[in-house]
Amino acid sequence: MGGASRGGQTPAGAWRGVWAIIRKDLAIWVRSPAVLAVTVLPSLVLVLVLALQAVAVGSMPVAVVNRDGGGAAGAALEKAALAFDGFRPRVMTPTAAQTAFDRLQVAAVLTIPPGFSADVAAGRRPTVEWQVRNFNDDTANDLRRGLPDVVSAFLASGAAGPDPVHITVAETDLHSRDVSLVAFQMVAVLAVLLLQAGLVNAGLAAVREWQTGSVKELLLSPVPPIGVVVGKVVAGVIAADLVGALAIGVAVAGGVMSLPGPGDAALALAAMTLLGFFAAGLGVALAAALRVQERLIAISINLSFYLFFLGGGIVALAYLPGRLRAVARFIPVTYAVDALRGALLYGGAPAAGRDLLVLAVSAGAALLVGVPALRRGMAH
Repeated sequence: MGGASRGGQTPAGAWRGVWAIIRKDLAIWVRSPAVLAVTVLPSLVLVLVLALQAVAVGSMPVAVVNRDGGGAAGAALEKAALAFDGFRPRVMTPTAAQTAFDRLQVAAVLTIPPGFSADVAAGRRPTVEWQVRNFNDDTANDLRRGLPDVVSAFLASGAAGPDPVHITVAETDLHSRDVSLVAFQMVAVLAVLLLQAGLVNAGLAAVREWQTGSVKELLLSPVPPIGVVVGKVVAGVIAADLVGALAIGVAVAGGVMSLPGPGDAALALAAMTLLGFFAAGLGVALAAALRVQERLIAISINLSFYLFFLGGGIVALAYLPGRLRAVARFIPVTYAVDALRGALLYGGAPAAGRDLLVLAVSAGAALLVGVPALRRGMAH
C-alpha cells in the first residue's frame, strides 16, 4: 500500500506517534525542576545584572549646592539641575555635600557660586563648579555629558536673558517612541532565553533516551526514526515558544514593555519560532555528538551566551567595533533580536522580511545538520 509507512502504519498513525513523543518530552520538561532551572536561571541572572546596570545609569546621586544667596539666575540653574533625569540630584549645604562626596554617598557636586545671578545680569561669565568622582570613565563621562544639558535647560528658561548661543536643535528620531534601557536589553535576554530553551530541551530530550536506555524501545516502536527526531525538535521549539511567551507576559505585566498589537505579536511569534528551530537543530546535533547530560547542559549554556554576545545582545549593533559588527552579521541571534525589538518595542521592524528570511535559512541549516546526526546516532 502506497499510503502506509513503517510496519504498515498509515501516515496518520505515524503523526500520532510523533505527537505522542512531543507530549512525552514536554511533560518531562514541565515536571523536571532541574531542567526548568537550567533553562531559566541563567537568563534570570543576566536580567538581574542588566537591570541593576540600567538602574545605576540613571540613578547616580548628585549634590546641588546653591551659594548664590537667593538670586533669580541661581534659582533657575538649581531648578534645571533638579529637573534633569540623567542623575538623581538633591540640594545640600556646602558642608553636607563635601562630606557626602568624601564618603562616596554622591558621585558629583554641582556648586552655584556666590554672585552668580549678579554676574549673569552684568554680562560677566561666572564659573560653575562641577566636582566629579571619576572612579571609572563610564560613569564620569555620563556626569560630564549631563552638565551641558542642565546648562542648556537653564539658558532655555530665559533666566540668563537672550540665549547667547543662538543655536536650536531640530531632532529627528529613528523610532516613534523611546524605550527604557531595561526594555531594550530585556528583548536581547529574551533571545538568549529562547536559545537556551531550544538547545537544552531538544538536546536533553535526545540524550535522555541514551542514558535511560529507552532509545531501543523507540527504535522498536511503530514510529519511524525520522518521526522520533521530528518529535524531539518540535518539542524543543514549543518549549522555547512557551518560555518566550511567558517572559513577554511578565515584561508586559511589569510595565517594562507594552502589549504588542496583533501584527507585531505575529512577527514576534514568527521570530521566536524560527530561532527555536535553529536552537533545537543545534541541540539535537550536540546530543548526537555528546550523549552525556552534563556536557550537553554546559556546552548549550555557553554556546547560547556566546551567540548572544556576538550578536550584539548588550549594546546596539552599530556601537560595536567594526570586526564584531562583521561577525554579528553571520549570527542568527542578531536578526532575531532586531525583529523582536521592532515588534515588541518600536511598533514595527523595517527589515522584518530580511530578519525572518535569515532566521529561516539558519533554522534550515541547523536542522539539516542536527536531524541526520541524531538519526544516525539513534541507528548506532
